[in-house]
Amino acid sequence: MMRKNILWIVLMVSSNAVSGQMGINTVNPQGVLHVDGQKDNPISGNTFTAAQQENDVVITASGRLGAGTISPAVKVDARNQGNGAIGFGNTSLSAAAADEGAVKYNNGLQYSNGNEWIPLLTAQSNNNKVIVIASKTNNNVKLVAPSANTTTGLQNRQSNYLVSWTKTFENNSGSSFNASTGTFTAPHDGVYVASFNTDMAPLAINYNTDTLSPIQIEAIWQLYDNTTGLASSNIISTVKCANTMSSNSIGNLDAGSNCTASFFMSAGQRLMPYTWFNLNNSNTANFSLNTSADGYNSLTIAEQ
Repeated sequence: MMRKNILWIVLMVSSNAVSGQMGINTVNPQGVLHVDGQKDNPISGNTFTAAQQENDVVITASGRLGAGTISPAVKVDARNQGNGAIGFGNTSLSAAAADEGAVKYNNGLQYSNGNEWIPLLTAQSNNNKVIVIASKTNNNVKLVAPSANTTTGLQNRQSNYLVSWTKTFENNSGSSFNASTGTFTAPHDGVYVASFNTDMAPLAINYNTDTLSPIQIEAIWQLYDNTTGLASSNIISTVKCANTMSSNSIGNLDAGSNCTASFFMSAGQRLMPYTWFNLNNSNTANFSLNTSADGYNSLTIAEQ
């Protein structure tokens, strides 16, 4: 019996060596190496049903790998009528070490361009994209710096960081926007469109002390890194939108501005809105927003 088994193996190896093909669980290999997982392939010919191919793995003479197909059209081909999904894992390799064209999964698919890992943004499901809507109906701010204590009342010619928002909607986890601090934190790498309106309570605009300083109100977005710091060294970029107006008004006017900008944010990076204005001679924190419930001061952030 042992001699028969040895003779059969020798014959198989000799046969495969002559034909240049090896079959595992099949006597009818369709490539250099052909594995038939369920032993359900035809014993001759090259007509295979989709069900028969689904459990096969083939390496062709041109070096192509087919998983679930005996006719791979590209280097790695897993297209079939059954389970053709391919799973990707994460890696500790840098993009340079992985080299161009490498793909990994890290809270979303990313590919290497040889220098950095780039998110495949279209891989993000619409159901998981972040949308935040908030409104502001109070005068709470942090003056000069976002790390300052919260006070009430806005100040002319100072940075007024807008805090104490009321969040009216947020999908996904519901935790990306901190309404108390006015800080949005990106849950994952992606492009986010951020927009907010700021509108002052009606006031007289008259500022003649410094003729070179424009009469304007600015709405500003500030992007911070993914640490916990809020110092100037943590700022990645600033986008400013300004609305200028005449130097003097006969009566009280509403002064307002809007800023809409797109940001590519890495996971953990933070976005904060603030306003700066130069409207009259006052240098005390005695300015108010239009705090009606009509949405004059509102914020929207939407992941693309």
